[in-house]
Amino acid sequence: MKRLFVSALFAAIILPVIAKNSPKLNLHDGYFDQDYCLESYYELSGKFLRVELFGKSGTFNIYCRSDEGKEKPLLAHSDLCESSGFILKVDETIYRLNKDRRVLRELRHLQNGAQLVYTTDGNVRFVIDFSFVSSNEEYAADLVKVSTYVINFSGVPHEIGVKGIFDTSCGEVSSVHFTTEAGSKIRNECGFTAAQMQRERTVVSSDGLVSFQFVLDGLKVSPVESVAFANVDELYRMDWDGILRKGRGFTNSRSYDNSALMVKWPGFSSSTDEKIENTFFIAAASDGKSPRGLYYVDKVEPSLPADSAKADEAEKIAPKTDKRTDVDFIIPPIKDYQLDPGYIQDLIDRIDALQSSEHVDQKTISHLNAELDAILEKLRRQ
Repeated sequence: MKRLFVSALFAAIILPVIAKNSPKLNLHDGYFDQDYCLESYYELSGKFLRVELFGKSGTFNIYCRSDEGKEKPLLAHSDLCESSGFILKVDETIYRLNKDRRVLRELRHLQNGAQLVYTTDGNVRFVIDFSFVSSNEEYAADLVKVSTYVINFSGVPHEIGVKGIFDTSCGEVSSVHFTTEAGSKIRNECGFTAAQMQRERTVVSSDGLVSFQFVLDGLKVSPVESVAFANVDELYRMDWDGILRKGRGFTNSRSYDNSALMVKWPGFSSSTDEKIENTFFIAAASDGKSPRGLYYVDKVEPSLPADSAKADEAEKIAPKTDKRTDVDFIIPPIKDYQLDPGYIQDLIDRIDALQSSEHVDQKTISHLNAELDAILEKLRRQ
């Protein structure tokens, strides 16, 4: 805890001072034909949005400000936001770019934006470019444009694959963790194909007041191959073409309701010195408003905000509590054997199996969920 406090203090106070006194753009990138300087920490900051970037870890987060100036993060921010990031596949070699020791990481401060740059030991470079755009000329910037680039300067062709895993936080306050433009409600593990995403179009993570919208279809957006929703640990454990367990919950033995989404882009062949781009947008809105991402990409007006939608969507903004109050039974005191990870995983598997059954036994599910809540509460207190 002390180490985390010191790290947070350093990031909040000392690192911004370094960024504000950064040197002039004294380096040049020929692939992008742009000048830059290297930073250990940098912020893109506007009236409404803030992007926080960490050079050594190659991690990032996006924040939305309310009218009162309060900030809400899109992504989980423990350990410098390392649970979110991109995965690069070069032929049969897979790199988790913000953790792999075979990757050199840099943070570049540009004239009108910033880039995180990852260079693998095989001389393939992956670049994430962040910049602000506005859905309306009269508005402050309310979207982050995220463009990724793969540059192969190894001298030989490679087969390339790209994934992004985003450990979101907003939607975990309700039973519906994500919604889509087409009205789908994501409560547990599932996924969409490329064809389905042309209908779903966006993924929204919202706590009812602040909403972040991943715009994954549109005139200015690169096509995706698939989108998956699962517990963040499960997404990282999957093989490259991993199979989802549809209906499994977002809880495992390490974390409770820790949902994330994974975006996978189509693979491609990369010739030497070729630069391949994929672009998507993250739109944000505060104070119960709806993000305007689709309006920006192809002039589609945003859906009604949560507080004026149909009554059956009210659950999206209902806050969760640590203890369930809708059960008519008492959970006995938790024993030591119930704290064993194997027992907890078995309990989770039983809940998932019951939820996936054709004949749902809601009373048994509620009982098991209450037991799981009590176990996790005891673990948190230890």
